[in-house]
Amino acid sequence: MDKWHFPVCNSILDSDALIERVLSLYSLGNSVQCNLYRRCMSDVYSVKTQSDSYFLKVYRNDRNSRKNIEAEMDFLNDLLANQIPVSAPIKNCHSAYLNEIDAPEGTRYAVLFRAITGHEPLETNPSHSRSFGKLAGRLHNCADKLGKQYDRKHLDEKYLILDPIGYMKPYIHNRKQDIDYLSKFGSDLIDELCSLLTKIAPEYGICHGDFHAGNALYDSNDQLTLFDFDSFGYGWRIVDLGVYVVSYDWMDLSRESKKKRERIWSVFAEGYSEERPLSENELSAVRLCLPIRHFELMGITIRYWSQIEGINWITDEYFDKHIEWFKKWADEYRSIF
Repeated sequence: MDKWHFPVCNSILDSDALIERVLSLYSLGNSVQCNLYRRCMSDVYSVKTQSDSYFLKVYRNDRNSRKNIEAEMDFLNDLLANQIPVSAPIKNCHSAYLNEIDAPEGTRYAVLFRAITGHEPLETNPSHSRSFGKLAGRLHNCADKLGKQYDRKHLDEKYLILDPIGYMKPYIHNRKQDIDYLSKFGSDLIDELCSLLTKIAPEYGICHGDFHAGNALYDSNDQLTLFDFDSFGYGWRIVDLGVYVVSYDWMDLSRESKKKRERIWSVFAEGYSEERPLSENELSAVRLCLPIRHFELMGITIRYWSQIEGINWITDEYFDKHIEWFKKWADEYRSIF
């Protein structure tokens, strides 16, 4: 390796260069503005022209392969063909969705999406939660009816629980008691989940993977449209649904917040069940979604957010706070959310 070529883990691509080298492959006109919108699981750029708005999504090179991203485009187009409202990817002048970028850390891929304008659904609005549940049911049903295999990961016990615990261990290697507690808690959670659910459709199948209210908008026609399928893969449908409910004040274990989540789940599940009835075991397993999501989010932030923000926030106090959360959930709030 060239000694002057220092390895990079996650670069920030220059907006002007993206206009010149990527956005020029689309018929967007001459007045194109491109600005970094947010960074996390991927880098998203806001793209505006004189008449339209778009988002350019630049995928990390260490999360999804080219085949994984192509599978995402394939699935989105299959959903659109079946009247499931999702954000539409746009082909470039070479009739390709993926634009290959030779970034310092290796090959990255960029995809242009048409922007959705509108307002975000509110979990506490019963009408919003019901319609979100109904759309989730339509998406899951459509995925099963398609009967296709997509090149995507499994959102299983390894991804949701075991991997996150593995990401934590280097930061608490001197806290054996806490490692043992998290490992035992995770193992018990997996045993309980797997005793209730199978890995057979319709309980298990294609999931959005990040089904929270921030990944949907009501457009000008009051149609709810989903976006950000970066995490889609194969998993338990009830865990996919649980993301919507537990994302509401997910760190708050107060009785008031618990009651709100129960109300949110009630109307969300009604909407979903209009499309696909939930089994008794699924309804029982939903109570496990809060700690499962907690493990998943801790894993995601430790693995990816630390590369963006550094590790200054991964402290003993951070782990004290989250381990105390797991203990409180296990002792006081296990009955449902």
